[in-house]
Amino acid sequence: MIQIGRGGLWHNSYKQEIEYCKKNDFDFIQIWFKDGELLVNDIPAPKEAFLKKAGFSIIIHALFELDDFKRYGNQLLNLVTYLGEHEVIVHPVCKKKAVTRNTEYELAEHAVAFSAKARAGGITWYLENNSVLDVFHYQKTDLEIVYRADPYVEALLDIAHIDNYQHLQDLIDVKFPKCLHAAGKHFAVPHEHLPLTCGDIDYSLVFRNYLHGYQGRIILEVDGSGEEMAASRRILAEALLYA
Repeated sequence: MIQIGRGGLWHNSYKQEIEYCKKNDFDFIQIWFKDGELLVNDIPAPKEAFLKKAGFSIIIHALFELDDFKRYGNQLLNLVTYLGEHEVIVHPVCKKKAVTRNTEYELAEHAVAFSAKARAGGITWYLENNSVLDVFHYQKTDLEIVYRADPYVEALLDIAHIDNYQHLQDLIDVKFPKCLHAAGKHFAVPHEHLPLTCGDIDYSLVFRNYLHGYQGRIILEVDGSGEEMAASRRILAEALLYA
């Protein structure tokens, strides 16, 4: 089954986000988690209680420095369970120290430990690939290190983090994804999250030639207006006819 969600927009009220999603056929909202906090703009504390009471499906997207697996990993998994969800995304970053040849191996060690806890709690977790800006967990050889060490973690493929279609195929060859981030991007630009109406990525081609048979979540991570988000949703629906 395919479910389509969207990244929550910080400048909107959460109630408006829910109304927009229902009106435009989005199944869930992606909520960011960073430094132990849910990043939602206008809801009262405790935020997790408000989100649970709101009753609209969410998936948490945790931005984790490598040390955050130990610092916030248990908190994150407990939060997912409290919200009644069973899936979570981790986007690995390494901004607080230099990336070295050992960084990917360190990520693999954290992934193995985190997977043991996630599995015990009945939680599926997805690890997101980076763009060229983040240097690690970006190339095929990077991803191979993690997925060989940890077969439990699933792949989140951020299609807007690819350099070209060969890069896309290389990442899929390592592990077929079960969750996607979708946005527009020009291949000559290192990092963009444009509406699907913009950029060089042909999503019909992506689903026909690279992700045929895909089943899982798709999250639109689009910087743009409500109209551009709705247009991106329509383009994605048309592209999925080729899946």
